[in-house]
Amino acid sequence: MYRNVFYMVLLVVLFPLSGYAQSDVDIDFDDNGVVDLQDLLALTEAFGTNDAKYDLHPDGVVNFKDLIIFASAYNREDTSVPVTEEVEEQEASAQVEFFELLTPNSRPNDLAIDSRGYIWFTEMGANAIGQLEPRTDMIRRFSLTTPGAQPHSIALDSQGHVWFSEIAANRIGLLDPFSDDIQEFTVPTPGSRPMSLKFDDQWKLWFIESGADRIARLDPVTETIEEFSIGEEDITLGSLQIDDGGRVWFVNHEQSQLGMLDPDTEEITTYSLPDSGFAIGQMGLDSIGRMWFTDTDSTRLGMFDSITRQTRFFRFPEKMESPHALQVDSNDRVWIGGQSSGWLTSFSLQDTTFTLYEISDDDVEVKNLRIDRRGVVWIVDSEGNRIGRIETSD
Repeated sequence: MYRNVFYMVLLVVLFPLSGYAQSDVDIDFDDNGVVDLQDLLALTEAFGTNDAKYDLHPDGVVNFKDLIIFASAYNREDTSVPVTEEVEEQEASAQVEFFELLTPNSRPNDLAIDSRGYIWFTEMGANAIGQLEPRTDMIRRFSLTTPGAQPHSIALDSQGHVWFSEIAANRIGLLDPFSDDIQEFTVPTPGSRPMSLKFDDQWKLWFIESGADRIARLDPVTETIEEFSIGEEDITLGSLQIDDGGRVWFVNHEQSQLGMLDPDTEEITTYSLPDSGFAIGQMGLDSIGRMWFTDTDSTRLGMFDSITRQTRFFRFPEKMESPHALQVDSNDRVWIGGQSSGWLTSFSLQDTTFTLYEISDDDVEVKNLRIDRRGVVWIVDSEGNRIGRIETSD
């Protein structure tokens, strides 16, 4: 009780309670139209409980994190229509090398990097999984056993096994690179079009069902697939990430929302972004849980803070056309590739600057990009039918 009173007094001193209209975080707990002392008292009384109404930071308990969110939401200006920030931009040099693929029109789409530095990638048009050994420039191909499967997304487990989604065959595939054996697992819902593969810290494989409004989890040990309904029909899901707490984040394209699934409770929380009608390309998490995403239609970089639930937008340089692919590196620098641009760019929030790197005289269709342990950026150029390696000067 005394601890609650201490927090209450501290917040009253720091954030004068004169009544404030609701923000995107619902802190008007008694629904009287204003946020006032009664709302603060209600929150402090719930301290230490698992009351979901006051659990603003959804971690299962009402604690100091929720008090911080309350104070932040209470004390900020209305951000329902955030301003797109115009930031600095600069150009830097890069060494670029492209590796042409063996079969014309193989349509490389996604890639992953194993512990040896080998590049694994999907070839949707060639119905195969490819492997590039950078030191020798050797490319190998592993043809799939199911005709017309269209391998889309790819991920590697802790043993170096290659997992991939077959969007046309409604399956998840497993390639053993040591024996060349391929195993397939059928998704329970027909026509689910699985994609966007991510492993959690228990090495269970998560993916979205872009054709079935569901998220699914494959257990490699039991070889079973569990599906989680989003609860809405006729929506298109895209891009999936897993945060440090094991929560699964996804994109709801139709409603310009970010969604979060808690696997422990199976509860889904949605966050409506301030603007509507834009197209989220890909998203990625930084080290403190901020979600970064590309807005392809409006050529903006977005950042959603899951703690304060605020969104910021940063205008891309004009040379970055159709920004899509996104990856956050170990230093929280955000890397972005476009689908019709000869440039790659990175963004640093610390100095709010975009750095541009010219990677081709012609347009490059960067479907996905990854960063290896040495900081080298690898891309798949689907239109150019090649894999690219970009070493930047910084």
